[in-house]
Amino acid sequence: MLSDNDIIASFSPDSRTFAFRSNGLQRKYVDLYPLSEANDYKVSSSLVSHIDYESGDLKLEDLKFTTWCLANAEDRNSSGKTKRKLSEPNADSNSQAGSVSSESYFVNVFTGGKIVVFSPTGKEIVNIIQNKREILGLGASGSTLWILDDEKTVKHFDYRSSKPLKTFHLVDGKNDDISNFQVLEWQDKVLLAVFTPTNLYIVDPSKRRPSTVVNMDLPMGKYCVPGAESQLIVAGSDSVHIVELKTGKAVSKWRFQASQLKFWQDRIYGQSVDGIVSVFEVGNQKEICSIKCQSSKIIHFTFVDSNIIIAWLNVNEPKFEHLTSERISKSHEIVFHQEKDAVTESNADAELETTNTNNRVPEKVSTKSKDKDIITVLLRLMDDKSSSTEILHTLASESWSEAQIKEVVSSNLADEHAKTVFSILSNEISQNPWSTGSNCALWYKWLLTLCHSSVAPISDNRSNKNLKQVRSSLRQSSDVYSLLLSMKGKLEMLSEQAKLREEFANVSLDAEDYQFSTENDETKEQEPIYANGEGDEFVDALDYTDPSLKVSGS
Repeated sequence: MLSDNDIIASFSPDSRTFAFRSNGLQRKYVDLYPLSEANDYKVSSSLVSHIDYESGDLKLEDLKFTTWCLANAEDRNSSGKTKRKLSEPNADSNSQAGSVSSESYFVNVFTGGKIVVFSPTGKEIVNIIQNKREILGLGASGSTLWILDDEKTVKHFDYRSSKPLKTFHLVDGKNDDISNFQVLEWQDKVLLAVFTPTNLYIVDPSKRRPSTVVNMDLPMGKYCVPGAESQLIVAGSDSVHIVELKTGKAVSKWRFQASQLKFWQDRIYGQSVDGIVSVFEVGNQKEICSIKCQSSKIIHFTFVDSNIIIAWLNVNEPKFEHLTSERISKSHEIVFHQEKDAVTESNADAELETTNTNNRVPEKVSTKSKDKDIITVLLRLMDDKSSSTEILHTLASESWSEAQIKEVVSSNLADEHAKTVFSILSNEISQNPWSTGSNCALWYKWLLTLCHSSVAPISDNRSNKNLKQVRSSLRQSSDVYSLLLSMKGKLEMLSEQAKLREEFANVSLDAEDYQFSTENDETKEQEPIYANGEGDEFVDALDYTDPSLKVSGS
């Protein structure tokens, strides 16, 4: 599911729209940026559309996957399905979309098996598909969607329909964990790529009985794209391979940790986990060009005609640059720079506080010194080969931020130290998955992301064994988690019921007391009250005197 630190960045298939969700102030929305070469890919804020998930009874934190499907505008207009409006459409955005024959639809998958298709402006919900099972993967080809659910069932949908066009079960990989699912368009044919922790399966779904055309041993595989002729370009844990599709054998290899791959004009473009785009050429083992951003990172890229369009993070907003293939061929390195006058909101506030009060400066200095101190302490413990308990205590310290952890893993930790930290964390997570702190999880995440080849090489049986133990512990804890959540919900319900019973009992007691006091008051009100002795009983005193003392009247 989506966390507050996750960024959504995705070009549409026609490169006319860019979906973006920041991890900053605007993280409750996904913004759709209309792009045009005529405007040099500069977007005015008035043209940006916002997808308001709350108005559609959707939760952004439940979002799992996103993709795009491309359909003809005529098909959209001829569809009889009623659209569900989220808000008023943006006329300026529609004017650009209306000038093209095809339109891109932003597709979201949420927890619970819900698929939501948004209109090109994001203002309307075009279709909702409810799958019975949780969805593990999503892909698109043209105007159709492919999904893989947790029963290892593959379903094919038209983006306007809730009934599947085709359904079948996986054969290879049906008993394995699925790490990624992709739809590949290869030679006018659709192929499905299924990644498991150990293998890559390429499935041809066009036949009556879908068959596996490639079964490749690929530990920790991530991503793949079609290459030249019958070749497949695959991103592994620490390398990029060119694989013959018919044989499944690798014919070329580059050492590169890729999170995204594209093949264009006989060149391989790979985006690293650090937000740098590297360009490789078949037959050349060296990188021919590197595209990066100073003090920032590239978040996505695509191709339009003979240009590559780069989206990079300029403060908390995307900025777009286009490069020609000629410039890439002539340049070994291309660097984009952030705007000098662009200041983040937090930095602006910090500068304002520094100007108004000089007392803040020592606090910042002390904070920086604390950051350096915690790094120094960790490195000293590693050099002194201190106990695992001391190192674990330092790793779990609340003084760490995710940015610091990432920096230390990428820059400060030697391979030997990284292996030590990885081993300590593996033992801790496998033995105590419930009590492991969030910072320990971040350390583990970035060690696997940035140093996977050194901390868990394929040939190291011990590291692989640790990974399997961690995976097994996390799987067991995830299975128990849903049960604990249901128990927690029941306990909270019982607690609320007990409170309600107590409140009702107090209300009934108060009502009885009130009724009793009211009856007493009514009784008192019914008794007559006399003033000045009007109600007193008259008593003759002579009736109580001794008869012998009576005086006769004679």
